[in-house]
Amino acid sequence: MGGAMHGGGAGDALSRAFVEGLKHGNPDPGLLAIAGEPEPAGAALAFVRAAQHPDLAPQLELWAPALLLSARPGFAAARLHELAGACREACSAPLDLGRAPAVPVVLGASNFLARLLLRDLALLRELEGPIPEAPGQRPSGSWSAVRICKYRGLLRIAARDLLGRPFSDSPRELSDLADRCLGAALGCAAEETSTPPPTLLALGKLGGRELNFSSDVDLLFLYDTPGEAENAARNADVARLVRAFKAGLEQPTEEGFAYRVDLDLRPEGPQGALANSVNAALDYYESFGMEWERQMLIRLRFVAGPEEPARAFERAIAPFVFRRLIDPGVARAVRAMKARIEDERRRAGRDIEADLKEGPGGIRDVEFLVQAFQLFHGGRLKELRQGSVLEALSVLGRLGLLPETAVADLSEAYTWLRRAEHALQMVEERQTQSFPRERFGQIALARRMGYAEPEGERARDRLLDDWTTVRTEVRRQFEALLLGAGDDAAA
Repeated sequence: MGGAMHGGGAGDALSRAFVEGLKHGNPDPGLLAIAGEPEPAGAALAFVRAAQHPDLAPQLELWAPALLLSARPGFAAARLHELAGACREACSAPLDLGRAPAVPVVLGASNFLARLLLRDLALLRELEGPIPEAPGQRPSGSWSAVRICKYRGLLRIAARDLLGRPFSDSPRELSDLADRCLGAALGCAAEETSTPPPTLLALGKLGGRELNFSSDVDLLFLYDTPGEAENAARNADVARLVRAFKAGLEQPTEEGFAYRVDLDLRPEGPQGALANSVNAALDYYESFGMEWERQMLIRLRFVAGPEEPARAFERAIAPFVFRRLIDPGVARAVRAMKARIEDERRRAGRDIEADLKEGPGGIRDVEFLVQAFQLFHGGRLKELRQGSVLEALSVLGRLGLLPETAVADLSEAYTWLRRAEHALQMVEERQTQSFPRERFGQIALARRMGYAEPEGERARDRLLDDWTTVRTEVRRQFEALLLGAGDDAAA
């Protein structure tokens, strides 16, 4: 499904015809329309202006084909012209696309990344030559350094995606990038509040190392105290640190923002303390923990701060999450939770059928199905105690708990859904999961996902066929393995 962004065959012929017209100052708007450009006349003018730039004209055959088959060719051509001018003005040097071949691809896929490059020309170095891996070191020194590190990492990761590398690397790299930035942010907040840092743990997609391109980070703060008297003072200090941590990451500046922080999954939710001692958290889950909290804690993972409290908590909470005795109510509880989510979204007026995440046959169907099996079998099979959906699927197949065909189909479908989500969020760094309903939005999504047919309509048709196939297959598997069976479906 989808593929690397290259034309090939008819795509090469379309590109050659377009470039030939562009060389003579007369690019064919009809070819732009065929490629999927919604405003072909205006786009043709943008290409003419770009081709007339003295630094871009000699590189015409490097950048024009990539832009022609991008999500918005006219917008991308205008941005490339703007970028070439900015380079000449600020650096007294031409924009050399031979050294940075990813630039046209990035400009054609993401308004957000285009603005990022125009705002900070130094980032062009991140796209020179083979796109390097995200650096392993943490940013240090300031909140500004955290934001700069984040955006440099996003640019690298997005560029490699758009150039056709395997998508499975991206969520892991995005999670590792977030880990480094959050660890540095914890240090900033500790210094700002003169408070020893607590233990920082991740939940949700960050916990599973499957983070989105633009996602909240679900976090949990814990600390260890020797006694009750010390606990009250430590709690107040840590709460102050957590507020500084959240504000520092979410505050928008001229560099952007770092991360949206969600602390609502902590004990007692939004009404609970911002941080808890290890013992207080354990008391809460053992006394009041609900089924959805068991499911949530599957993805618990240490990120930063003192490590021993995290390990102590993980060991102590495991019997709550992964019960030794078979729990026949797991399948029923997971089914009920998924149905409730869909009903709530419908009542709120959401277009649930277009929701990649929470709609029928969407991302949540795969996650909930896998987590039901983890809860059911994880007490006896420690191999299943992991946060990654794809890795857990692989283990379920290896252990014979799911048919190999189901594992293969669900893995492929989940990867496709996550790629689509990633491509949507890349445009403006917004947390969206809505599959576009209008024609040109669908063509643009197809291009970002690597559907390389020269005709925009054919790329769109393939996208829609895959979308239908994926949703149908995921919901079929969900119903067959959970909804259509009794409460012992996962047995």
